[in-house]
Amino acid sequence: MPPPLIIRRVLLYRLVFGLALALYGPYALARHALGIRRVGDWRARLGRKGFPNRPGSVWVHAVSVGEVGAAGSILREIRAAEPGTSVVLSSSTAAGLERARACREADEAFAFPFDLAGPVEAALSALQPSLVLLTETEIWPLFLDRCARRGIPVAVVNGRLSKRSASRYGRLRPVFAGAFSNISLFLMQSAEDARRLAAIGVERRRILVTGNVKFDVVPKVEPDLERRLRTAAGARPILVAGSTHEGEEAALLAALRSINPRPLLVLAPRRPERFESVARLAAEAGWRLERRTRDSGREAEVYLLDTVGELPAAYAAAGLAFIGGTLAGGRGHNPIEAWAHGVPVLHGPGTASAREEFELGERVGAALLVREPAEAARCASRLFGDAEELSRRGQAAAEIVARNRGAAKAAAGKALALRRST
Repeated sequence: MPPPLIIRRVLLYRLVFGLALALYGPYALARHALGIRRVGDWRARLGRKGFPNRPGSVWVHAVSVGEVGAAGSILREIRAAEPGTSVVLSSSTAAGLERARACREADEAFAFPFDLAGPVEAALSALQPSLVLLTETEIWPLFLDRCARRGIPVAVVNGRLSKRSASRYGRLRPVFAGAFSNISLFLMQSAEDARRLAAIGVERRRILVTGNVKFDVVPKVEPDLERRLRTAAGARPILVAGSTHEGEEAALLAALRSINPRPLLVLAPRRPERFESVARLAAEAGWRLERRTRDSGREAEVYLLDTVGELPAAYAAAGLAFIGGTLAGGRGHNPIEAWAHGVPVLHGPGTASAREEFELGERVGAALLVREPAEAARCASRLFGDAEELSRRGQAAAEIVARNRGAAKAAAGKALALRRST
């Protein structure tokens, strides 16, 4: 039986979360209806569509697209270690769920329940998991409380704790203390992540460093997409701008005019709801535009990747990449998917979400910091004009990935050992 203080905190959290959802829900649905931002499958998250019946399964949760890719690597290692184990995958976002449903390593994919008693109890009763794995640092107090009451072990895999998140959890330690205590094992990406976690009160004995699972994501190659990109490019090089945020596409389109030799610019906006506005932006700027969903097979100047889950495969055709969210959006996205194809990257100063990876890339030449679009254009011109330097930086990118593989196997092994010991 949980201590009375923890029970009171969970009850307070339930009240606050329920009130926040009630207030935010109509706003989110209105934005969804206007095409501003998708809200995901909220009916499923409320438990109105039911959850899979998978007693004894390993349940892996990945909040969005990037985490789903990493989760797939862990699922693959779990299957290799215990071939008969049922594995299921959940996600919170619309794009993440689309990618989860395409994940071949999962037996089922579904929307993660809102952290409310009804949906959480329904999910746990249907799935009856023998182990729950939360990617990155997904902390849902009520969900964790219900897992603890049912005796279901929970581990964080590929854990990451930024300086900002650590500060927030530190300030709210009384609220989250019970939630952290309900997690049996934290498998963190780096020693710095482990240090921050210990600093907010998690016992050292529950923290291990197993590395970054994203290095184990198998590079995706889709011959049709690669062929279409090369057709659109003609004899020109290809620059893929991945996971771009609002403001970055306009800046890149303007910078494209000064890149010499001029490449095919492949734009992959972070959010699918922005596909149409980015297409209009390119067309209004006068560029010859092709879209993945309407590809006519003609040569183009700009190619819009208006599908979900194909960005990793697009890097297979690229000579150079720009990582979105680093010039606008503030925190950036991970460069590892580009590096896995031997593609060096340009990035802005906003790298909080993958700071250690970018710093490593800069040290070995696989990443170059650009502080404004004009600087990105100058760097791209230099690299596309110097095949030897571009190749050398691409080799450095591939070597980073090769040296850092193995985290998925380590995380899967530790997680399965936890299940056996419980």
